[in-house]
Amino acid sequence: MSWANLRRALSVLGAAFLLATGCAHQIDDPIEKLAPTRAPTAVATPAFASLAEAEPALTALEDRRAFEGATLDAASSSRDPLARARAALALGRIGDARASGPLGRLLGDGSPDVRSAAAFAAGILGDQGLTDSLAPLLADSDPAVAARAAWALGFLESSGGEAALTAAIPSAATPELRAAFLRGLWRFSTPGSRSGAMPYVADPDPSVRTAALYVLARRPQLTSLDALTGALEDPDPQTAALAARALGILGKAESVGPLARAIDGTRGPVTINAMLGLAVVLEQNPNAAFPSDLRARVILLAGDANPNLAIPALRLLRWQTEDREAFRRLWTVASTGKERRQQVALQALMAGLGAKSLDLADTAIASPDPYLRGAAAEALSFLPAADAATRRARLAADPEVVVRLRVLDGLKTPAEAQGSRALVAALLEDSNPGVRAAALDALALSEDPGILSVCLQMVTRSYGDRDPDVPISAIGAAEKTPENSDARAVVEAAYRHPSTLVSRLARRSLVKTFHADPAEFPWREYVTGKSLADYAALLADARRPWTATVETARGTFTLRFSGDAAPLTVMNFVGLARKGYFDGAPIHRVVPGFVVQDGDPTGTGNGGPGYEIRDEPNTIPYLTGTVGMALAGPDTGGSQWFVTQAPQPHLDGGYTVFGSVVSGMDVPLRIEQGDRIIRVTASAESR
Repeated sequence: MSWANLRRALSVLGAAFLLATGCAHQIDDPIEKLAPTRAPTAVATPAFASLAEAEPALTALEDRRAFEGATLDAASSSRDPLARARAALALGRIGDARASGPLGRLLGDGSPDVRSAAAFAAGILGDQGLTDSLAPLLADSDPAVAARAAWALGFLESSGGEAALTAAIPSAATPELRAAFLRGLWRFSTPGSRSGAMPYVADPDPSVRTAALYVLARRPQLTSLDALTGALEDPDPQTAALAARALGILGKAESVGPLARAIDGTRGPVTINAMLGLAVVLEQNPNAAFPSDLRARVILLAGDANPNLAIPALRLLRWQTEDREAFRRLWTVASTGKERRQQVALQALMAGLGAKSLDLADTAIASPDPYLRGAAAEALSFLPAADAATRRARLAADPEVVVRLRVLDGLKTPAEAQGSRALVAALLEDSNPGVRAAALDALALSEDPGILSVCLQMVTRSYGDRDPDVPISAIGAAEKTPENSDARAVVEAAYRHPSTLVSRLARRSLVKTFHADPAEFPWREYVTGKSLADYAALLADARRPWTATVETARGTFTLRFSGDAAPLTVMNFVGLARKGYFDGAPIHRVVPGFVVQDGDPTGTGNGGPGYEIRDEPNTIPYLTGTVGMALAGPDTGGSQWFVTQAPQPHLDGGYTVFGSVVSGMDVPLRIEQGDRIIRVTASAESR
């Protein structure tokens, strides 16, 4: 049974009964195994008779990230299997180690819906100790339960889980189940996972073959090179595209020819990923020759109306700047083009020409377009060091935040970061917290342990800031040297931060990375200010059939929201849309073949509404047109959302799905980075 069906079992009458009885109190990461931090609340709570009674209380606990044993036990022991299933999800979402015991019991529940929900929750909880309870479910009588257990075992990434999956694959009762078991292996990236998948890369069943190749491609190993090369010709274009991506990650010179042949323009996803992969291979193999018979195709694609084809092609022409026609294409776009295409052509010329591009770079630096100035700033490392340093210093004082951020993004190596220490130190005092955070990231790149004292100062200075970017970056910098006591001091200072979000991220780091005693660092709960009645009303509102029309200069597309699966996220989006928050915002991120991302009025990728919402991981898969919440870590969502341009199974369970594109999907496939949203209009359709 889907979560939509579970949620539809709610009723206003049931919520009213709950209010009358008073039976309620309210993260490219799974939560680690943690020891109990406090005793369960000693409050006598009668068992919930139905999902309708339990739902507001469980939602409130999720929003607070509060483990209240009495309420959770009441729901997980309900006679209603829908309530027990919903309790299992709450146990996973709250993320407290004490959830492992109740989840272990629910994994053996008599209802398959409950077992399936508990398996999903075990995966997002992240306790590898649940592996032994999940493994037997691979033989569950209900195939949906077995498939969900396979996903959870993969999410936990324990060696026992890998062994259980590998052993179960040959005896799977159906091709669909065999494919599910194979997909569970992709996170392991070990010789064992490769051995488990390899017998099925030529399986006649397309779902099994695709799943096996996904295991080899998502985290590729060099021993899979031949199989991945052969998969470039797989009949399924998404599978072939994934193989092209994997060959780029492996970066071997012998992949130049096969990737070049895959750029035929007839299968869009394959062509896109083959161009992206080939660019990586050429960058990692300076002596590899650009295939001469590919030049005309890439020049043609560089002028394609589809930006997902044109942008990778323009990047690929970096290796053809000595060719007259390729140079002419790049120069025309860089000097007279617009927005993202112009920016990419500029960077390709700077990379291909080096010192010969100084005049072009200076013209871009003098442009009134801050995004073009930012593109030049990001590509300065391709210029001679002295020329780059002079221009980097000028752009570091640019009045536009996006330009200063791109200066820091352009520091690609420890040597560059170390050589720009004075510039980075100045940007640590920037008025924008996102710039200060990026400066800390650049300091961490320098690999100098002396930066930890700076990180500590930055964390304590940020106690008065509402924005969490600086302490989050400081935590990341400290995690690079977990054996250093100064690094732990940085994270402990972040744990004491007034922001609940920062404190919880620091606590997670202290236990997982620094191996601190969990009892010394209790979880801090969120204060939401909402009553049980508020949550009951929110759930009722979220169950309405909400849609949103997104108007852009390239057309309009329509979203339908999944209020059953992610009520907090849906109503947050609806509230922002009704305030006009998204209107006029630039689409600040487009990754060809991956996602279109919006929701930041600043256009920098760092902006948000000034608050964070809790993640609501659910079982809805990431298919083409799925709408998800963008994150910078657990529970960091706010206003940035994305639409997938192709299936992205690696995102499943990690990023909140809260809707899908139901009409106009051709528009997100044509949008270019820098395009603006005209308006977003949210409304509830009539049933």
